[in-house]
Amino acid sequence: MSTYDKFADKYSQSMGDEGDFFHKNQIDPYIYKIIGDPKGKTIYDLGCGNGYMSRHFAQNGAAVYASDESSKLIDEAKSKSEGLSIHYSTHDATDFSQYKDGQFDAVVMNMVIHYIKNLDLLFEGISKILKPKGVFAFSTNHFFRPDYPYSLWETGKIGDEERLFIKTTGYLQEEQREIISGWDKQTKMVIYNRPMKTFINTMAKYNLYIFEIHEPYSEGFAKDFSEELQKSHYIPTFIIIGAKKFAYSIDEKDLNKKLKEGATKRAKRDVHLTLD
Repeated sequence: MSTYDKFADKYSQSMGDEGDFFHKNQIDPYIYKIIGDPKGKTIYDLGCGNGYMSRHFAQNGAAVYASDESSKLIDEAKSKSEGLSIHYSTHDATDFSQYKDGQFDAVVMNMVIHYIKNLDLLFEGISKILKPKGVFAFSTNHFFRPDYPYSLWETGKIGDEERLFIKTTGYLQEEQREIISGWDKQTKMVIYNRPMKTFINTMAKYNLYIFEIHEPYSEGFAKDFSEELQKSHYIPTFIIIGAKKFAYSIDEKDLNKKLKEGATKRAKRDVHLTLD
């Protein structure tokens, strides 16, 4: 059973048809910007939750495939998607067996990637199912804003001016961490902390190269502090990243011909240098 099955109803109610406050205002607009006009595209919503983003893409002309580990959330998504071109399935995020190589124009992972243990399996699979120049968009907690107790709001002064800060530790530690679900305040969940370099370097191994990054203002998170202090921090809570698959093919005969021509030119140059 997926962890999200334990609080699927609360999660789905919170997300509704457009996402909760933070998704709607600080995350999703940038996902949609990275993907661009979905009309005519084939899009995979990996970790789709209750399917609200899948429905958005389908309602705007995309053919959508969507998956989640939670069978309860998939059932909820199906119940809301009647008449839309969405193919739902329940399976692990790193299982790409039912998808064809080069099948998708875009793959989306919205606030999911921090649950993935094996990034190599994930990025290798995404690269395979993307078309050349296909887009991969994902969001996660900002790398400098890990979950409590690894980060904490704190007030302090610079000079004589009081400011609001985030105290952070463990940024460079690549490790499994246990947190308590914010949905039911009791379920233990496993997430994986990694620095940004790990994402960039692992994606590059599979020809996924970043072309766009967004770090929106974290409005609403410092609500327990004065308005003046809230405006003083400018610390992003989320990061949204867009990458493209760059792939190339080499004709072996053409390659051998060019290598031979190159060797001939080098030989002639060496003879000329010797005669001189």
